[in-house]
Amino acid sequence: MLFLIFLMNTVFNFLIFQLGGLAGRVMPAFHIRPEQLAMVLSVPFLTNAFLGIPAGAAADRFGAARVVAIGAALTALCGFGRMGAASFGTLFAWMFMLGLGPAFLNANAAKILGAWFEPRAMGMAMGIYIAGANAGITLALATSALFPSIRSAFLTSAAIATGTAVLWALLGKSRPKGAHGAEMQPIAKSLGVALRGKNVWIGAIAMFFFMGTFVTQNGFLANALAQGKGINPLTAGLIASVLAVAFIVGTVVGPMISARLGLMRPFLAPAAVLAAIASYLAWALPLGPLTLLFLIVAGLMLGTAIPLVMALPMLLPEIGRANAGSAGGVISTLQMAGAFLIPSYVILPLASASLNHVFLFICIGYLVFAAASSLIPELGHKAPQR
Repeated sequence: MLFLIFLMNTVFNFLIFQLGGLAGRVMPAFHIRPEQLAMVLSVPFLTNAFLGIPAGAAADRFGAARVVAIGAALTALCGFGRMGAASFGTLFAWMFMLGLGPAFLNANAAKILGAWFEPRAMGMAMGIYIAGANAGITLALATSALFPSIRSAFLTSAAIATGTAVLWALLGKSRPKGAHGAEMQPIAKSLGVALRGKNVWIGAIAMFFFMGTFVTQNGFLANALAQGKGINPLTAGLIASVLAVAFIVGTVVGPMISARLGLMRPFLAPAAVLAAIASYLAWALPLGPLTLLFLIVAGLMLGTAIPLVMALPMLLPEIGRANAGSAGGVISTLQMAGAFLIPSYVILPLASASLNHVFLFICIGYLVFAAASSLIPELGHKAPQR
């Protein structure tokens, strides 16, 4: 199940972020401007924001595996539909619908993994799931230029998505065979429990600021290095990729250490503060070895904290497994809303085209994430009076 959920997250992100790797061909082919390309690339986040709560609540009522299967099938179909796009409007619509599968999966990842892993292993399992997103993005950007045409790239990714959907339909399970399942809840009841959960909202607000800041940093870093540090785009891209690689490592190693120690809180706000400082220093200091060092530190710290926050729906005793889908939906909704809103409508307008200001606001965004995550209670297995 962990492999399946990792694979599905990889394939969904590969499908969506192919567009980024094909940008040089897509813009003239569809007659779109750079800002329109940014809108098309970011619209799957909006789908996630709209559908996170309904997808989570539906899983509490009908079962997570069934809901994710529907989302995977719809995304595969939309992958083939995207091949017929011929304008900005049609491409935007298909990309919006490609967000269906990720919306259904992201809202219910904690609920699914919580049925297969004990609480102390949830952070590590969630970290591997999150690493799938980065793996998919990396594969998309690395392979898109190898395809002879846009259509062939879209056809290949749609076929892969179809195979993944079939694999999930055959093997995906909400819980191990013979395991006692949580009672399925009416949608209104499970959603009410989630919406009344103070810690659910704390986690959701934390993820809102994290995701918006992280998307800004990843999307802006390579271009900023090329323009602000005077290096060629290829070198800038390689340097920027260090952050993503370190993040992947952090998502696995950080929660593993947290589980071994039985504590979560030392790996939340402190890690986020370190990431904020390191992110700013990586830009502010002269380009050199320290740039790579601070990008590695930032990636490792962010990768450590995020899986622990996303595992909250299955760790909070007031939520429980029966309501974890709705709680995951609340967190997923704000997480993806942040990814859509903060880069284009908060950080870049406030920065007023100043590279230094962009990275200052990135630092502030991570500090706000740290402040929110500091309010999350200790949920490790060695927590006192748990």
